[in-house]
This record gives sequence, structure tokens and C-alpha cells, in this order.
Amino acid sequence: MSSHPPIDQTLVFTYTNDLDAASAFFKDVMEFEFVVDQGCCHIFRMTDASFIGVCDLPGRPTGKTALTITIVSNAVDEWYDFLTAKGIEYQKPPGHSDKFGVYSSLFISPHGYRIEIQHFDDPDWHLRRL
Repeated sequence: MSSHPPIDQTLVFTYTNDLDAASAFFKDVMEFEFVVDQGCCHIFRMTDASFIGVCDLPGRPTGKTALTITIVSNAVDEWYDFLTAKGIEYQKPPGHSDKFGVYSSLFISPHGYRIEIQHFDDPDWHLRRL
């Protein structure tokens, strides 16, 4: 067991030049609950313990190609149907990767981030200790 202090939630921030459009994507397309409005940053609940934020800040990090936001879900196909019905165009429709042991799909958010929805073949992937 790890000896680090407890972690209660996780929050990943993304950055944009159009806060309204990026927030509308998470709220209206992904249907994540809008929970915090900090003015230049909006935070959305994905699960009880995971959140995603979007910010329009001066001096923020730039460059989106080195980041993939991955949502782990057993409902990859359902997410695909749900989002394609809302006009999301996928770069990679749902499919299996033997190399990574996952079933996943991938699209680009309106503010330029890669978003992957993925299911691990091993249901205990998060319990492994290497």
C-alpha cells in the first residue's frame, strides 16, 4: 500500500481561447455537470471523484498535442453513439488494440484536445502493482 497522503479527487485543467465554446462542449455535448465558475476557469464534474476544468488565462500553457484526456468507461460504444448523435466526428471509432489491451475511441474536442474513451481488457487494471 502507498504511504503518500490521501487523494480525494482528481482535476485536470485544459486551456482555450474561447471559454464559452469549450464550456458548452463539456456541459452540453459531454453533459458533465458544471460545478465551479471561477470567471476565467470553469470546472465540470465527470464522476464523484474526477473533474475537468477549462480556462482562458493569460500566460497559460500552450500546445495540445502532448496531452490526451482519457475517460475510462465500460460504455465505449454507447459514448460513441451518444456523441456522434451530437455531431462529434471521431478520428478513431471504437475498436480494439491488442497492443494496449483496450477497446477505445478517439476524437478532438472543439478546443483542440484529444479525448479518448477507453475500456481496459483487464477489469483490475487499476489494482495492479508494478
